[in-house]
Parts: sequence; C-alpha cells; structure tokens
Amino acid sequence: MQSSVLDVIDDPSLRAYVAWVPILPEDSLDAAREAPSLVRDERASHFWDAERSLPPLFASLLGLPEGAPAWDVYLAYDGTARWVDAPPRPSFWHHQLGEQVRAPVLDGEAFADGVRALLTTVG
Repeated sequence: MQSSVLDVIDDPSLRAYVAWVPILPEDSLDAAREAPSLVRDERASHFWDAERSLPPLFASLLGLPEGAPAWDVYLAYDGTARWVDAPPRPSFWHHQLGEQVRAPVLDGEAFADGVRALLTTVG
C-alpha cells in the first residue's frame, strides 16, 4: 500500500489504518513495532491487535469462508464510513487470501484507482 497508494496519491484527506495481528508464528509485538517502516506515510496509523479481535469481525463482514480469518485484506472506505457498533462495510476491498475468496486479489494499481475514485466523492 505504501508504494502503490500512499506514494502516488498525495491527497491530504487520505488516511490509512494498519492493523498488525499475530497470525503467523513470527508475528509479535516486537515485529509490529518494526512494521511501520513498511507503511511509513504520515497519514498512516498503526495498531497492534494482540487479542486477534479484528480478523473474525472482518471475516464475517466480508463473507469469508467459515473459520478463515480476515488478514492480508485491504479495505477502502469513502468519507462517510463510521464504525459505530461494528465495522462498516467497505466501499471495495482486495485480499491476498487465495482462490477460495470471491473478491479481487490485491492489485496495487487497481486499488489506487479505486481510492482515487473514492476521493473524488469526498465533499
């Protein structure tokens, strides 16, 4: 997302929220503390989800196969999205979860195009 979206879209209203979740054995708080160097834009905020609470919330929202956590997902929202009691449905999303998921596989350029389109709707 850094090189495909944040580096090429300089709109100050764009925000990125990056949740680091311990899914793989090497995922740790220490690794998450180093990870902001991967997404280094000042518009990005980083969060550590030690309890793994986000993957099942988003898995349900995105209609992922039962038991599949939502990780390596990239969600885009327009400026009206608000998290009240549950995460809002994204305007669009991409993933890196494999062929069993019926949504676009991450394509940085296509994702950036979608983000640009959303930014034109921000009033």
